[in-house]
Amino acid sequence: MKLFFLIAGQALCLFSLWVLARRDWVRLTRPSRRVVGVVTGYRSTWNEGARSYAPVFRFVGEDGLHEVVDAVYSGAMKPPVGTEVALRHPAGRPDLAQVPRPLMWATVYALLGGLEAVLFAVMMGWSTD
Repeated sequence: MKLFFLIAGQALCLFSLWVLARRDWVRLTRPSRRVVGVVTGYRSTWNEGARSYAPVFRFVGEDGLHEVVDAVYSGAMKPPVGTEVALRHPAGRPDLAQVPRPLMWATVYALLGGLEAVLFAVMMGWSTD
């Protein structure tokens, strides 16, 4: 039974890493473009009984006007509407524009990779129970 949970945990970690890497592959293999987006509004959602907000950015790219929603939600409407924010996107893919957060994404990858390593070590008997 323990082996089942270890394998399921590893599968979940590897799947999560695959989903993230698939999303970031285009960003890592294409030249990056910098654009300035303006906050035009917010997308809201309910999260554990509280409302969370993600800014909506509008910017002019190589092929016209684009609008993207930030991937990170917060409990406050920040930055204020009308604020200019630096965004980055892969060449030819303005739909993938986002606020650069390399430390945050590196931390996510490191945590998932570390959890995968711990699960593998426990499965191989290299770590104590």
